[in-house]
Amino acid sequence: MTRTALGPLALAVYGVSQYWGTNPNGLGLAFWTALVAIGAAAILAVYRRITSTQAMAIEVLACSLVTDWQFSTSDPLRDFNLYVNAGAEFVAGRQPYTLQAIHQYPAAGGHLPFLYAPPTLPFFGLLSVLPYWLVASAWVVMSVAIIVLVLRSFGLSWGWALVALAWPPIEQGLFVGNVVIPSIVLLALAPRIGGVLGLGPLLKPQNGILWLWLVRQRAWRSIAASFVFVAAVVAITLPLTGIGSWLDWVKAMVAYQESQQLLSGLYGSGLGRWLPTLAFVPLAVAVVAVALIPRGRKGLSRLGTASVVASPSLWNHGFVFMIPELLRLRGQWFWLTLGLTVGKWPGPQMAMGIVVAGWFFGPLLHRLTARFLPATLQEPATHPLGRRAVQLRAPSRVAPEATLAATA
Repeated sequence: MTRTALGPLALAVYGVSQYWGTNPNGLGLAFWTALVAIGAAAILAVYRRITSTQAMAIEVLACSLVTDWQFSTSDPLRDFNLYVNAGAEFVAGRQPYTLQAIHQYPAAGGHLPFLYAPPTLPFFGLLSVLPYWLVASAWVVMSVAIIVLVLRSFGLSWGWALVALAWPPIEQGLFVGNVVIPSIVLLALAPRIGGVLGLGPLLKPQNGILWLWLVRQRAWRSIAASFVFVAAVVAITLPLTGIGSWLDWVKAMVAYQESQQLLSGLYGSGLGRWLPTLAFVPLAVAVVAVALIPRGRKGLSRLGTASVVASPSLWNHGFVFMIPELLRLRGQWFWLTLGLTVGKWPGPQMAMGIVVAGWFFGPLLHRLTARFLPATLQEPATHPLGRRAVQLRAPSRVAPEATLAATA
């Protein structure tokens, strides 16, 4: 067995462990075909019929397709429906927020608590009075268009951008209609229109971490613009929402935190599910602080990952904010980390750990892999950004396959 096959074998073991013994739920031939593809890719890599990165790309695609099918068989656009339902409650003059902790998960077809800031209510209220088929179709088309264009802005070709739609964080975000998919545009627009980062917390509180990038950049005009944007949105919507809705929103956020203590599944993949608050909060603060060290696009990219790590509740689609940092990984590290985000515990948590560890130990691993895994240095890279991605300030003696986190 060649040393270059370690990555494909590790990913194959993880992939099979995620699906082995589970009910295929009617997937039948497709389910088992994917498992065979995972194993076959690993075997081919062992005998060097294909490169290790090509084998891992096949494994990630196979795992992604099975996961997409497993989790996309019922209740489509459930998050979008939550937004529209809250908008309808707002239009009808009823309470859109859940002010008390919930003690059990909603029944089939039910809705989790609505947690978005009051300025979103008039917008969702407008959607609720329009024909559902029209607004739902427009939401999906808009989300697909935005994520593809954002991936293109990150450097992906059209082909890779379309293939990326099968990656579960993107596919599941599109399937449930979560606002995180269109909100990823914040990362793409920030270098040109920094003020838009001020709008992020109105959608998800953890997006406020991205706003710190403006402080790190000392972009005082953009900081001022962000306050103007938020003030304008609040001023325009306040006559419709009233001050009371802001107090209700705060109460709803507190109630949801209490709900998480009663129903740990509400944390999703968030680290707060497994770590006590006294450990999770310092860890989140530390990751944010380290992410603030570099400036420029690199700093913005790291803050995107920090917002994921520090997220109080994290669902699979939340990992889209890690895309820029994932793209900085090279060779086997890229595909291994991407594959870990596809599965369940402990995969997504390990993926976060690998990315953050690269900030500290990337240069050291450059040297170690160059010395102890010389065979990997000759292997062609299979990476969505192509050959140019692996030339970003990586030491000349270290080839793509040996690089954990090349810096841009």
